[in-house]
Amino acid sequence: MITSIQPSKKFIISRKLDVIGHGFIVALPVAMVLANRSSPLFLSCAAGFIAAAHLMSGSGTSFLSALTRMHTGAFIGLLGAVAYSLLSLAWTVRPEAAFLALGEAVIPIFASAVLIMRWRIAPPPQWLFETLAKAMLLAAALIAFELLLNFPLRQVYGGRLGSYVHNRPVVTLLLLLLPVLSWALLCGRKKLGLILLSAMTIVIAISDSEAAKLGLLAAIGSSILVYAFPKRISPILIVGLLGFVWIQPVFGDIVANLTPPRLIELTKAGHSKERIEIWQAFGEVARKHPATGTGFASTAFIKDHPVITEVDPGFRRALEMGHPHNAYLQVWVELGVPGALILSWFLFWGMRRLSEQSVSIRRMGLSALMCASAIALVSHGAWQGWWIAALALVAALFSIRPNDPVQQEVFIPTYPEAHLTPDEPVTGVTASG
Repeated sequence: MITSIQPSKKFIISRKLDVIGHGFIVALPVAMVLANRSSPLFLSCAAGFIAAAHLMSGSGTSFLSALTRMHTGAFIGLLGAVAYSLLSLAWTVRPEAAFLALGEAVIPIFASAVLIMRWRIAPPPQWLFETLAKAMLLAAALIAFELLLNFPLRQVYGGRLGSYVHNRPVVTLLLLLLPVLSWALLCGRKKLGLILLSAMTIVIAISDSEAAKLGLLAAIGSSILVYAFPKRISPILIVGLLGFVWIQPVFGDIVANLTPPRLIELTKAGHSKERIEIWQAFGEVARKHPATGTGFASTAFIKDHPVITEVDPGFRRALEMGHPHNAYLQVWVELGVPGALILSWFLFWGMRRLSEQSVSIRRMGLSALMCASAIALVSHGAWQGWWIAALALVAALFSIRPNDPVQQEVFIPTYPEAHLTPDEPVTGVTASG
């Protein structure tokens, strides 16, 4: 006897929730163009819907079991970072504001962890990367349309006018470009990858984001080095990055002494002179409190911190800029040597994990790491939610294993009425009697 198996209502809801969750990931690039701080919200919604879909499906593989299969190195670093940041609230300037800033940073990281665990249980839908690539092309087209035609969309819906408002979405697109390119190369979609790379390069070139330009150059340069020296370049890069972390208290002075005036003049559009002064000022603060730092998120209110009376009076105006415009230096200023140790651990752990991947993934992963490092060097507050969300989503996308089977268009639940194997469609038939 042939019996048709119909999916249960619970199964249908689970499938829809999963599609909605992954839809939030696809929509994130376009959302950032329209509202340039929206990525934490979209990433959190994606994680929430995808987690709800998993729980609704009744899958026997729990998040807890997926958690046990994840690498402990990341959790050690995250727990250490969060614990010490919380501890530093005891001596930061405005603990209430610092606590909110910590929440803004932690929420996207938690959302990314949910995605990684879910994708360890089962990979994402097969349409995710291709649809995300097309959404990135749409976002790039919208940015170019806005920049070249004097912001017609923002004049309609009332957003802030100015080319700088697209710096955040441009940086987000650049960071997402690398895992999507990795997918394109692995899946034979080189044409789509080339179109995406060309579009991103053009948008970055016409944007005002000097950070994105530097990040693109770092990504291209590191990719060439990895291609030319696949086995020898990784140790060199990690030693360079770790050394870079530990020179931050004197980084501004080094740059000021070594940079020719002509180069500063040529790069004045990127406010190079002002950046160097800010690095020098916050470097002096880092040297004043190396053991503990001035407290998490204290740089935004450093003018209210007692350390302001200890630094050179000529640097006080630079300290009022709100953050060091250098994420490495911000970690040093706020969290001191413990923060530098935690950051070093993350860099070392990440580089080691990449060294275990295939050549293609390692090349793109190292390019992403160097790209993010270059961007972090020159712009943005280290704990801004949109920036953390971009990094967290990139990490989650790179966590998808290329040798995993392509996920079915629907989940295969484990509740009793589902007697289908993963190779059978939901509307398939089974023999009974």
